[in-house]
Amino acid sequence: MKPSQVRVGGHSAQGLRPNNQDRYVADTARDVFLVADGMGGQEHGEKASSMAVELIPRAVRVRLDAHVDPSQAVMQALWEANRAILEASRGQASNRRMGTTAVLAVRQDDQVYVAGIGDSRAYLIRGNHVEQLTIDHTVADALLRSGALTPEQARQSPYRHVLYKFLGCADLSDSTEVHPFTPEPGDYLLLASDGLTNFVTADDLRAGASRHRDPQEWANELVALALERGSHDNVTCVVVAFS
Repeated sequence: MKPSQVRVGGHSAQGLRPNNQDRYVADTARDVFLVADGMGGQEHGEKASSMAVELIPRAVRVRLDAHVDPSQAVMQALWEANRAILEASRGQASNRRMGTTAVLAVRQDDQVYVAGIGDSRAYLIRGNHVEQLTIDHTVADALLRSGALTPEQARQSPYRHVLYKFLGCADLSDSTEVHPFTPEPGDYLLLASDGLTNFVTADDLRAGASRHRDPQEWANELVALALERGSHDNVTCVVVAFS
């Protein structure tokens, strides 16, 4: 049985940072959900993440309306945003690198298509099962996947926050991985910046999914929990509930 209803909640907090470079989209009308975490200094990061949330949903819907395969539509929208942010970065007087992460979910028919660039993440919570749908494009995580680092070494690595792939990256030539899944009633999809995911555990997600029926309340609680546990970063999430 496929879900007949999608409900969504989103919340973003500045935390202890001087400004909030995170942006999000929680659009049930277009069935597009997105979290972007800007990088490259205050003005630059804000501009990059703002461009991502403006360009990507529109680019996805244009392609879907033209009957492009949904996975291709997601990938092409991310590539289009990457090109636009790269071009905007070249126009900055300071020539400072500008970029943003992006984690995106698009609902089309009975499928949800998820993709991530950078270290913002997507999680599917189904009952007691929590699955991370995206990978972190950090140097430390790449070394972990190759076997060069143990999980503990990766957690302590000075490269755990160094991104090798992001929107605004000069070389985004390799394919973006799109993870499609068929939602079931009772599923939750969480999209979040690393200011949240570094401070919230799989046990927290299992407990929250069983306790909350309102995705907005849960989004608010998750952001508050990350801040309470010491996150100094901007903290942002989107919670999508399928029923």
